[in-house]
Amino acid sequence: MKYKLIIFDIDGTITRHISSWRYIHEKLGLWQKRAFCYQEQFFAGKISYRKFCELDAAHWKGMSESRIRRIFDSVLYSRNAAACIKKLRRAGFKLVAISTGLQFMPERIMKELKFDYALSNRLISRNGRLTGGVKINIAHGAKDKILRMIFKRFDVKPHEVICVGDSEGDIPLAKICGHSIAFNSSSEELSKISDYNCKTRDFNEVLKNIEAVNNE
Repeated sequence: MKYKLIIFDIDGTITRHISSWRYIHEKLGLWQKRAFCYQEQFFAGKISYRKFCELDAAHWKGMSESRIRRIFDSVLYSRNAAACIKKLRRAGFKLVAISTGLQFMPERIMKELKFDYALSNRLISRNGRLTGGVKINIAHGAKDKILRMIFKRFDVKPHEVICVGDSEGDIPLAKICGHSIAFNSSSEELSKISDYNCKTRDFNEVLKNIEAVNNE
């Protein structure tokens, strides 16, 4: 095999929703009333990423972790994503997912899609209740910071890795990995630097591109 490992973004790539943080707020009716302004402040450079995450997480203090996890039970995968990812796993690829979202979808795809490894940010809980705190494992725009650990863990070189993502946060992966796929990209720069642009929302196109480049 020319490539050995595939790194996937989660929100907006494997799943149809574009942000775990926003998804929780929308389901709880908090997005338009409160949380939207935090996102605007962060993108305007008025608050740090850590502060942005802390403000979001504070809204959920005292809620049961199981309640939040149930919210993610209804999240839909992108079209044909589950079937295509399972085919890639059977073909022998190691599968990794990294996200600046929260732990609930990574936990789900580890169980349902049999990923080899997944990493995201985490809401902190104590005795089953959210404390309002958050552990930031991956900061916005910093997915490249954990690549060395992933390469070492799976004994692969950058040129043996494929990455699939949809947004600005996936640009660092596209610059380092051997082959990069932009999936229905929301970022002009990601689309420009990626080796392949998947302009549909159908994962069959991703699968076909991976099979093609792996057999070159």
